[in-house]
Amino acid sequence: MKLRRTKATTIYETRLSRVWIARTAVCYLFAAILWYILCVITPYMDSVGIPASDAPNLTRAAFTATDAEREKPDSDKPKAAFLPTGEQSFYLRLDMIERAKSSIDFMVYDIYEDVGAQYFFTALFRAADRGVKIRIVTDGKLGTFKPPYIPLQNIIYNHNNIEAYGFNGIDFGRPQGLMTLLHDKVLCVDGDALIVGGANMGHAAYLDNYDAEVLITDGGKSDVISDVRGYFDGMISDKLTSRRKRSKKVDEKAKTRYEHELEEYLKTCADRFGDARAVAQSVAVDRITHLTNPVTDGKKSPRIMQAMFELAESSERTTIVTPYALITDKKIDRLRAAAEKNKSFRLITNSLYNSRNVAYAVYMQGRKKYLSDSIELWEYQADDQLHAKISVYDGRYTMIGSFNLDERSAHIDTESVLIIDSQAFAAAAERYIDEKIVAESCRVGMDNKYIPSDVEPGKVPRDKQVKYFFYTALAAVINLI
Repeated sequence: MKLRRTKATTIYETRLSRVWIARTAVCYLFAAILWYILCVITPYMDSVGIPASDAPNLTRAAFTATDAEREKPDSDKPKAAFLPTGEQSFYLRLDMIERAKSSIDFMVYDIYEDVGAQYFFTALFRAADRGVKIRIVTDGKLGTFKPPYIPLQNIIYNHNNIEAYGFNGIDFGRPQGLMTLLHDKVLCVDGDALIVGGANMGHAAYLDNYDAEVLITDGGKSDVISDVRGYFDGMISDKLTSRRKRSKKVDEKAKTRYEHELEEYLKTCADRFGDARAVAQSVAVDRITHLTNPVTDGKKSPRIMQAMFELAESSERTTIVTPYALITDKKIDRLRAAAEKNKSFRLITNSLYNSRNVAYAVYMQGRKKYLSDSIELWEYQADDQLHAKISVYDGRYTMIGSFNLDERSAHIDTESVLIIDSQAFAAAAERYIDEKIVAESCRVGMDNKYIPSDVEPGKVPRDKQVKYFFYTALAAVINLI
């Protein structure tokens, strides 16, 4: 009998197929992506508090003017002007740059792809042409020029009198850095005039949002502008910041066109607004404090939020205006406890009607947590989105800047605010809040529905309702996880 040989397959052998290889590769890829996501978010899961060395600088006493500061004549005090955003405020920025003589420091989160951004950066390179030294710091991931304005980018990045930097650009070798953004909005001219606020750069930021800024004209009467310039120095020298690379050759025809279009715009504004300096109604203030988050790419100590809570907890009357209210339950509990110590406590934010941020779904899902007998919760109903970040305490202290009442602003992004001790300035801020924001807002009742009033809630389109219902459901699932 003839024996037939057959190949034996043992447990030590595996028949490899293309399907098996593909499935294995997909599994490994999925595991790698999951591992990388964990590397991104894990550094932000730890609880981070206020170092003992910082605590004394974040109290009401630290923001309060001394007797000597209050007793100075107004002519010896720094001046502050409350600036609601709009075309006048945008023109004021351009006018400051046109008058600049020695230096300009500019820091911003996002650059819009619109003609307003074009005008602003054209004014900057014109100032540089006059010999003004300019430093620009933007977010390394999002604060870039968009394709229509690449010729403008080339002019800015290649100018000998302009230093352009990006903070914390994309570096996949440093996963935790992907979360951190530069969120400050600051303009400092000649070491004498300073604007801090919540507006990004572009006409959309000034014409399509309700935002607010403060103009400080210092004249060396306080340390705030030198503090801000020191913050610029530290940001630029930080290991996370890199110089923008010089790009292609400058397009001289585009440069000439940009300058001509700016000239035409400035003529139009001058006819409507006159002397831009007269637009800003300044008042003498007793003390100004510049407060920032730490410049790191890990979870940050919540300096600004601590200052906000310290002021609220020691006040009888508090108003907080924020585009987003997205804080943890523990912080909400502290907010409610602070409100109980106040005779009046208002929290004002966007409504579903005008919000453009998908994160708003998290607030929608947990809105009931902000309701209490002590908190008046208001939602803005006008067509323009509320983007202002203002809080006022006891009609005396005003915090204004880039800080949202959310976890990103508390622990992740870089932020800048000014805390101003001045009854006159606080009155201007409260007047704006009452006349322009609360006047177009609806109050949320304890039943989580709007209390009937003269203000009609905005009608939310059906597709937006469906979209945010989905986002809200997703937020609920994430919270359970």
